[in-house]
Amino acid sequence: MNIEAHRKSIIHRILDIQNESILNKIDSLLNSEGYIYSVSGELLTEEAYKNEISSILLASEDS
Repeated sequence: MNIEAHRKSIIHRILDIQNESILNKIDSLLNSEGYIYSVSGELLTEEAYKNEISSILLASEDS
């Protein structure tokens, strides 16, 4: 199964979930795995995102 088919399969399974506890677990997993996409399209963790922002702020203060 290619990645696109796998992704669609997971989406359809998630749409059928009626148990909020399971949805909360999925949400938690997704939040722990990635936070935001960088400009280059890379998925950053929350910690990596905060580090990126901190380094940008430090660079702007040095200018």
